[in-house]
Amino acid sequence: MDASALPRHALEPEAVIAEAVGAVEPALDPAMVRAVVTATFPVGTQRRRLAALLQQDPSWLTQGRAQSPAIVDRLIQALIKHGATQVQPPRCGVCGEARRLVGMLPDSETRICGKCERVRRDKGNPCAVCGRPRFVTRDREGRPRCPAHPPDDGADPLEGLCRLVQRLCPDLPETVIAEAVRAVEPVGARQRKLLWALEDRPGLLTGDAAHGPPKTVSLIAALQQRGAVGLVVPPCPLCGRDTPLSRTRDGVRCCAECKSAGRVETCARCGRDRPVLGRTHDGLPLCQACRYHNPVSHKICAQCGERRYIQAREGDLLLCQRCRAAPTATCSECGNDHPCFYISTGTPVCIPCIRKRRPREICVGCRRENMVSYRTADGEPLCSSCGATRRPCTDCGRTMRINAVTEDGAELCPTCWLKHPAHKRTCRACGTTTHLHHRGLCPDCAAHEQLREALSVDGSVRPAIEPVFDALMRQPGASVLDWLKRRPARRDVLQALAQGRGPVTHQTLDALRPSKAVDNLRQHLVDGGALPARDERLAALERWLPGKITEVHAPESRKVLHAYVTWHLLRRLRASSRRRPVTQTQVHGVRAYVIQVVRLLNWLHEQGVELNSCTQDLLDVWLDDHPARGPRVHGFLVWTSRKGHTRTLTVDVSASAFTGQLIAQDARWRLVDRLIHDDEITVADKAAGLLALLFAQGPFRITALTAAHMALRGDEAALRLGKVPVQMPPPLDGYLRTLHAEAMARDTAAERWLFPGRFPAQHLSSGRLTRRLRLLGIRPRMARNTALIELASELPAVVVSRLLGIHQNTADTWQRLAGQDHTYAAHITHRQ
Repeated sequence: MDASALPRHALEPEAVIAEAVGAVEPALDPAMVRAVVTATFPVGTQRRRLAALLQQDPSWLTQGRAQSPAIVDRLIQALIKHGATQVQPPRCGVCGEARRLVGMLPDSETRICGKCERVRRDKGNPCAVCGRPRFVTRDREGRPRCPAHPPDDGADPLEGLCRLVQRLCPDLPETVIAEAVRAVEPVGARQRKLLWALEDRPGLLTGDAAHGPPKTVSLIAALQQRGAVGLVVPPCPLCGRDTPLSRTRDGVRCCAECKSAGRVETCARCGRDRPVLGRTHDGLPLCQACRYHNPVSHKICAQCGERRYIQAREGDLLLCQRCRAAPTATCSECGNDHPCFYISTGTPVCIPCIRKRRPREICVGCRRENMVSYRTADGEPLCSSCGATRRPCTDCGRTMRINAVTEDGAELCPTCWLKHPAHKRTCRACGTTTHLHHRGLCPDCAAHEQLREALSVDGSVRPAIEPVFDALMRQPGASVLDWLKRRPARRDVLQALAQGRGPVTHQTLDALRPSKAVDNLRQHLVDGGALPARDERLAALERWLPGKITEVHAPESRKVLHAYVTWHLLRRLRASSRRRPVTQTQVHGVRAYVIQVVRLLNWLHEQGVELNSCTQDLLDVWLDDHPARGPRVHGFLVWTSRKGHTRTLTVDVSASAFTGQLIAQDARWRLVDRLIHDDEITVADKAAGLLALLFAQGPFRITALTAAHMALRGDEAALRLGKVPVQMPPPLDGYLRTLHAEAMARDTAAERWLFPGRFPAQHLSSGRLTRRLRLLGIRPRMARNTALIELASELPAVVVSRLLGIHQNTADTWQRLAGQDHTYAAHITHRQ
């Protein structure tokens, strides 16, 4: 879309309106007229429509015609308030008086005043009871009523609403309910319509408000602010988010985003079917991306003087995206001082952290999971490398992304640029001929210099911090430079270590902030051998527990809880962490136990009862109010009863049952066949999927596998899942050999994970692996259940336990589920 081809009223509506007004009111200041127009019509669409009307016929301002559009009437009234004398407001099309025009004659564009509109409305709506032409309102069936025959025999709708709400909230006084209703809807006729809606559908106040009138959600919120319990403000029925339901789509209240998503049309610029978020000057739809290129929305930037999309206003100055400088603040996510958004909210977020929030999908170009930067015409995701604009390379002739332009104007792709002589120079420090970073230094020498500078105090590095320097320099120089540059907070952490005393330990890092930068540094130090590996989930839990225990009000109860946490919960977790790292599920479970125990102890303190005096009846009272908390405090009460801190107290805990979520055998083997023969699936995903489908391994156990779990003997490959290594069948043995070779090739002092994460010292998170398997159609829990049923039906329980590393009791349970005659397994695993 070219701006030069657009009419003037679309590009400069304020100037067109000011010129039309100036021709009628020469005494008015044009700048003042522009300010009045902007204040009266804040939406650009309104100003463009008004400018088009006045450009076509300026006499709308002076003739006072009854056919005058309402937007012209609003401009005339605003000008009169600011001293205009020559403009004429439109007159009523019936009585000819210069009054406020609120109605319109049927089948006509003639507007009429409120008095004439009332007469017309009375004549056209005689009362359904007596026939008098005195219309006031309508009854439940939509028939007109006069003042003498109001709907519902004149019953006060406010009293009906109060009675209806009190049925759901009996503890709420009637005066409070009436106050809430009047605050939401002060007009009696509208109160009556709201009452009718609630009577026709009683569930509107308890979760179905999205299917009722707009005021229903406001009424629920007003009642909840005044202490109402039992009323439910529903989430958006289309997207499920807890957000205001300010729009209507297909007869259902929804959020603004779902309303926009439902308005899908073909974009006039890109031709894709997208939600309409803008329109051209002639009303054609535009998607979100194309509306920024709409010249109608562009203005002259006050700094660069170019006509661009205005990103911000600083006072009276309009600034484009290039000229607008985002304010600098401390990012609430990474802790760095960067240009940030959302500063007024108290939780600013910098631009790099916002970019990380972009959705990640499998790129159709490279088949790797990455952030979505582009999309094809069919809406398929593309990463930044695959979606960038490409041109023919001068050297190789291939159409690729251009990486550099030489002095003679040759455009080179990344491959040709790496081979070009201009790309490489000699480092002044080491003499290596390579791509220099800065000041005549190669990346390795530049990283050595900058890291020394970050770790030095008064030009020297203390000996106790040398292991930190050595661990970080084990990485390539380019990686170190990028690591230092991307997060300035990392330099601050290194400076804090340099100014400290003694060696660098985990406890030293725990005392530093911001936590994200410290955790990032910790992983590099563990990977480089400067720090021993530790269970970070367990360490974070140990830091959280003391603060939570201090929330207990009674000192004696606080001591008991401290003993329970120290000698029961943490003792079991530490014993478990010696075998394998603590899972996130275990940490969440311990936190939930402690939170509920703290609530129970504080409730007993409020009742004036010590823990050792708690009775079963008192415990049952608490459980009656909070039945879901029983399983969380069960272990604590068993422990206190056994240790003599309380009398014997019991909590009913329902036993968990097998859900029967299994995969049909034909579907299971189709997944196995796809993992083996689909070359587009990565080796890591193939190995993980086969371990889940064939050997009943969950995501956490798969990601925790290291090179030490592998035993290679010639052409055979065995994997130790339990006490006895399992010989892997082909082609799974080949996949595991590949992962083993990659793990052994890494330069790391930490564990050599078969499924490494972002840092070599970390394995891939179980949640990330679960998402990757789900993209392949594999549901890990169902795959594990199916494999366990199959193996338990074919092998003795003791063999299953030793091979797969599950407890003997668990193996016995699965064998009972499978059944000796395999009836259960055959029925479940073969059903469609």
